[in-house]
Amino acid sequence: MIRQPTIVAFGLAAFLGFSLFMVKYDVQAKEEQLVKIDRQIAIDQEAIHVLKAEWSFLNDPARLREQAERLLAMHPVRLKQLVTYDRIPLADTPSDPTTPSLSGPLAKAEPAPDALAAMIAALADANRSKRP
Repeated sequence: MIRQPTIVAFGLAAFLGFSLFMVKYDVQAKEEQLVKIDRQIAIDQEAIHVLKAEWSFLNDPARLREQAERLLAMHPVRLKQLVTYDRIPLADTPSDPTTPSLSGPLAKAEPAPDALAAMIAALADANRSKRP
């Protein structure tokens, strides 16, 4: 007859063998998963490299300048386009031939009628009188 310690030893050996078998296949599954992740990392790094190269090309200042001029009709401001405030002709002052003239709706603007100016002044006086 088989003694009890022998049965326990066989049971323990069977349990350890089965556990080792399960751990082995679990490790193999994890290694396969690691290989897949490593492949995906390499693919992503290559994609990042390509995207950085595209970004460098798209942000090239010479290319952006050319496209801005071609598509947006944008050009650098020229010195003759800059004027001071006192050189801008107002609607109630006569135009000086040496100053640039306005065109469009600003050139046709008329001064406010006197009735409107009087109404605004009356409202301002009323507001002043209400203050303590």
